[in-house]
Amino acid sequence: MFSAGSVVAGYRIERPLGAGGMGTVYLAQNPTLPRFDALKVLSAELSRDPEFRARFVREADVASGLSHPNIVSIYRRGETEDGQLWIAMQYVDGTDADAALHAGRMPPARAVFVVSEVAKALDYAHARNVVHRDVKPANFLLSNEGGIERVLLGDFGIARALDDVGLTMTGAVLATVAYAAPEVLAGMPFDGRADLYSLGCTLYGLLTGRAPFADSNGVPAVMMAHLETPPPRVTDRMPGLPPALDWVIATAMAKDPARRFQSGADLAAAASAALAGQDPATMVRMPMPVQQWWQPGESPRTAMAAPVQPIPLRRKRSGAWIAALAAVVVLAVAGTVTAVVATGGSNDTAPTTSRSPSTSALPAVPLNDLKSLLLTNAEVNKIMGVDMEKVTEGARMGTDGGNLQDRDCVGAFAPGQQDAYAGSGYISTAQTGYVRPNANEIGLLFQTFQAVVGFQNADGPQAYFEKEVEEWQRCANRTLTFTPNGNTVQIVVGPMTDTGDRMITQTQTLENAQGWTCVRALAPRNNIAIDTFACSANDAAAQVVSVTNEIAKKIAAA
Repeated sequence: MFSAGSVVAGYRIERPLGAGGMGTVYLAQNPTLPRFDALKVLSAELSRDPEFRARFVREADVASGLSHPNIVSIYRRGETEDGQLWIAMQYVDGTDADAALHAGRMPPARAVFVVSEVAKALDYAHARNVVHRDVKPANFLLSNEGGIERVLLGDFGIARALDDVGLTMTGAVLATVAYAAPEVLAGMPFDGRADLYSLGCTLYGLLTGRAPFADSNGVPAVMMAHLETPPPRVTDRMPGLPPALDWVIATAMAKDPARRFQSGADLAAAASAALAGQDPATMVRMPMPVQQWWQPGESPRTAMAAPVQPIPLRRKRSGAWIAALAAVVVLAVAGTVTAVVATGGSNDTAPTTSRSPSTSALPAVPLNDLKSLLLTNAEVNKIMGVDMEKVTEGARMGTDGGNLQDRDCVGAFAPGQQDAYAGSGYISTAQTGYVRPNANEIGLLFQTFQAVVGFQNADGPQAYFEKEVEEWQRCANRTLTFTPNGNTVQIVVGPMTDTGDRMITQTQTLENAQGWTCVRALAPRNNIAIDTFACSANDAAAQVVSVTNEIAKKIAAA
């Protein structure tokens, strides 16, 4: 640690503000401006570690690109003469939400205000593909300027861009277990909705004075509670609060990310409505049915039914999940504040697309008439905006992938391919293809292909989806060589896109395509994998998503 009066990279140290696992934060005089900054210095030991250095530099680069009234600003970064890395950031003169809570200065209205301000910061960061990864009261900095309270989200120290290839600790993620989302603890891919889960945990904590599962016996038990236990009721600890807040917490802390609030703004609006005695369910639009713990026809504002049962996460790589618990036990014994949770991989390149937990309990769609799940000619025409004709129909997988030179990208190349689904455990399939009559020589004028692939239960398409997410990301931004009938075609594959509702899409273009693009889509729904493809010059991405969603509606109604 540096003593008062020391000079670090031109900054004169006044006093330490706090210390953590990565280093120490000091109050320091800016070398050129009449102000104090917060100077975060990486420990000497970690500064010698190349992997930690890379993560520290990444922290500064990611955070420095964020400019928002509710986010602590990053000014500069550098390295001391003896090799210690540092970051100069905005100094917030005040306290933090955790300290205010324990000082008894967190009434419900203030708690909702603080969470709502942080929600703005998270929405801004998520729109720029940055996940904070450590949302908790101690990182909410509070200051009072002229009688107006400001709330700033600090410490993006373990945040990283969603498209980062993995500069965090090999095989590990960092999280504060008391507020960590189940998908993070389980070593599964995650996105900004993990932050919203943590924000829901924080709201519960600010309202009740305790973290959601604080009564659990030890860190491993807290992890298990996040993974398996229904969200706790605010009103069990604070009977005087509106029961509608129970619904807000249950939604924010849903095990399935798709059933949570999909933005911080929605969470904030629901919390404000609940506190005001209004029905929070009418304030937001949920992409999937909310896990209801109230009776049908009852308002969540007045319901007092039993809590919703959890939707268990599908534990991919069970050995790794057990190793994660073991790692936390070791750290808990050592008294470590920030938990290191092993993910079981040799690197940190896991895709960030949102995944749904297992849905094996859902009734399987009968596989004896998969053809009925496909869109009709008229339905396809309506989506594509032109009259088309059916040119292919069958109940067998396609074999076009055999003409692809890039064998590791068969799954990303075309829908319903035999080579791609081999070993997936699929039972049957139905496929149809449509083109506009008199297509040009490129063959791309309004082309649509749809496949539905049936499995025994919902785990089959979910597992296939997870495998394809990794393949689509690996094959993104590559040029694939396709040789049908001895001809050579170059296919340029674009980046993978997560639509936010268990669906991925990916653009493909050909040389001399004259503005025409093709887009793949893949989505697991119940025990069916929906695998589609559309080409046009009229927003093929929106069209393929529409085709997929319409098939999904038929599956839901089956």
